[in-house]
Amino acid sequence: MRRVVPLLAALALLTGCSETTGGSGTAGGPTPTSASGSTAPTSAAPTSGSSAGKPADRPKAIDLGKSDPCALLTEAQRAAFGLDRPPRASTSTVYQSPTCDFLRGDRKYGVRVTAVTTTGIAWYTDGSFDVEAQELQVAGFPAVLGSSPEDPQTCYLGVDVSDGQMADVQVAGFEGTPQEELCRLAPQVAGAVVETLVNG
Repeated sequence: MRRVVPLLAALALLTGCSETTGGSGTAGGPTPTSASGSTAPTSAAPTSGSSAGKPADRPKAIDLGKSDPCALLTEAQRAAFGLDRPPRASTSTVYQSPTCDFLRGDRKYGVRVTAVTTTGIAWYTDGSFDVEAQELQVAGFPAVLGSSPEDPQTCYLGVDVSDGQMADVQVAGFEGTPQEELCRLAPQVAGAVVETLVNG
C-alpha cells in the first residue's frame, strides 16, 4: 500500500505539495458506519459512484469539472479559519484532480481542498481509502468523514456534489492540534466550500 504525501508535510514546509490524499474530518456526533484501519489511500485507481452504492440525495448536482479549488474558499472564509498564507495550487496524483493547500502562518493546522472528478464519496467506504468512515451531511449534501487513530493529526471529509465527483477536504494539524478539533473543523470548512460552489 503506497502512502500519500499528507498535508502535514505541506504544513512542515509551509509550501504547496504535489500529491494529495482523501477527504477530511467531521463533527463529533455521527455514528460510524464502517471501520477499517490505517489512513492511507491505496494506489488503486479511484472508483466512481456516490456513497456506498446508494442513490445520492443532494439538493442539486454541481459539476466540478471547471472548478478551481483555490477559489472554493473565499478570502472572507479563509480569514474566518485563520488561513492567512497564500493558497497553493497543485494536482492530486491520487485523484488526478486539481487541489489547493490553505495554510496558517502559526502552523496550528492547514486545509487541502481537492475538486475530485474521478471518484465519488464511495472512495471512503468501498475499501479504496483505509479509514474509519462516518456518514453525515454538509449543507444538505451527503458526506463521509474518514479518520484513524493511527493518523491522529489528520481528518478527511468528502462531500458528494455530483455522481462520480466529490469536494474533498483534508484538515491536518501540526502544532499538536487534537484530532477531535480537526474533525470539528472539517465539516465547517467543507460547508464553506459547498456554500461557494452553490453560490458560484
